[in-house]
Amino acid sequence: MLSKSLRQLIDQLTRFPGVGSRTAARYALYLAHLDPSERELLIQSIENLKIIRLCDFCFYPFDAQKQETLCPICRDQSRNNGTICIVEKETDLNAIEEINDYQGRYLIIGPAAIWFDGNHFQNRLKKLLTHLQKESINEVILAINPTIEGIALMNYLKKVIRSKYSDIKITAPRQGLPRGAELEYADPETLKSALRERSD
Repeated sequence: MLSKSLRQLIDQLTRFPGVGSRTAARYALYLAHLDPSERELLIQSIENLKIIRLCDFCFYPFDAQKQETLCPICRDQSRNNGTICIVEKETDLNAIEEINDYQGRYLIIGPAAIWFDGNHFQNRLKKLLTHLQKESINEVILAINPTIEGIALMNYLKKVIRSKYSDIKITAPRQGLPRGAELEYADPETLKSALRERSD
C-alpha cells in the first residue's frame, strides 16, 4: 500500500498535462528511489518556482528580481515597441527568439485548443487591447499555430482588433508553415521566412 506522502505526490502529478494516475504513480515511485542528493536538487528546483512570475506585459514566466514586473525581453530598450507578436505558448515564443531575427515584443495569448473553453484567457485579450490603446503599436503579428483551433482563434482576434483599432496593421506568417503545423517544431529557416514574408 502506498504511503500518504506518495499518494499526495501522485495526486499533484496527475494535475500535469498528459499525466494520468498510472503515469503519476510511476513518476512518484521513481522519485522515491532517487539518491538523497538528487532528490534535494529536485526539491530546490521546485522551491525556486517561488521567484518565477508572469511578465505583466507578455505573460512570459521569468525569474523576478527586486520586484521586477517585466521579463528581460520586455525590459530590453532596443526592441521595436511598435510591433507585437501574438503567440499561443511560451515554446512558440522561444522558437521565434531562437531564429534571432524578430526584434519586436510579444504577448502569449494562450493555447488555441482550449482558448474558448470558459473565460480563463479573457484577461490576456483585455491586456492586449490595453496595450493597443496605450502603446504606440502599429502592427500585430498573429503567429498562431495554423491548426483548426488556431485559425478560429486568429479570425476571432482579427475581428476584435479591427472593430476597435482599424488603423493597426494585422499580419500573419505566410509561407512555409503547413496547415496544422506547430511553430515550436518548425525549422529556423522556415520560421524566419514565414515571419519575414508575413501578410495581412
